[in-house]
Order: sequence, then C-alpha cells, then structure tokens
Amino acid sequence: MPISAKQLNLCDISSEFDKFFHQDQNNLLSLLNQHIDITPFIPFSFYQKYYSSLGTNRDYSLEA
Repeated sequence: MPISAKQLNLCDISSEFDKFFHQDQNNLLSLLNQHIDITPFIPFSFYQKYYSSLGTNRDYSLEA
C-alpha cells in the first residue's frame, strides 16, 4: 500500500514562506501580530527604562 502522507522538509517550508512573504506582506504581518505575543520576552526592567519619565516621549509602544 503506498504512503499517502508527504514528509515536510525545511527547504519546502522555507520556499513556501518566501513566496507567501513576497506576495502578501501585509497579511503576513497581521497574522504574526494576531498569533505571536512578544510581551513575555521583554524584561520588566527594559519596560521601565523605555517608559521612564526622564526619557523621550515615545510615538510607538514597545510592542509595536
């Protein structure tokens, strides 16, 4: 009986991602924004320095 499942390899994933990235960058960025939360990776001390009252006013949030 033939095997119907296709094995994934890194080269295929990379080329598919590259096609998707170049065809629709706005859609990719919105998907990343919806599904990946970078907040846990930013140390609290960095938040304090970034938003300190003595620093410059920030036009964009740290997560942006």
